[in-house]
Amino acid sequence: MPSKAVPEHDGKVLIVADEGVRPAEHMTPADVDKKVGDFYAGIGGEPFFWALATRFYELVSRDEVLLPLFPVHDWVRHAERLTAHYVQIYGNNDLTAAWDPRLHQAHSHMLITREQRLRWLALMKEAGASLGAPEPHFTEFLTIMKIASGEMMAVSRGAAIARGVRFHWDGTPR
Repeated sequence: MPSKAVPEHDGKVLIVADEGVRPAEHMTPADVDKKVGDFYAGIGGEPFFWALATRFYELVSRDEVLLPLFPVHDWVRHAERLTAHYVQIYGNNDLTAAWDPRLHQAHSHMLITREQRLRWLALMKEAGASLGAPEPHFTEFLTIMKIASGEMMAVSRGAAIARGVRFHWDGTPR
């Protein structure tokens, strides 16, 4: 059996969105680390992610589309967890947080609809805009959030199927 070639870099490249998502085979691990470090510093680090998460959950707390997804309305705790998640991924350059089973489990008890995913993205964008989020970093961040929110929607739908829930293509229950 032929041996498999060792990739030049690890999965960190998945969080790099430079002018949209594009292949980064040309990047070395050091290039990726520098890009992620530059991104984290450029967007404002932990203080920015804390402000973003806090503002985002202020918007969610008044949003009739997303509010049903949050049975516990501890918005400070939600902001703390989301901030810690972003700091782990970007500040610590640790992509394993994206595949943490607890993250997937948190999204598996609900059925996320297309409308809710789009609203989540819209409120995240609104939260960033209200903070004057730095560009191009925030647009890069939103690109990654489009991918991540699609994954969380898929997790929620897979779990719903396993529970025997039937739903339409847009995630609304049948």
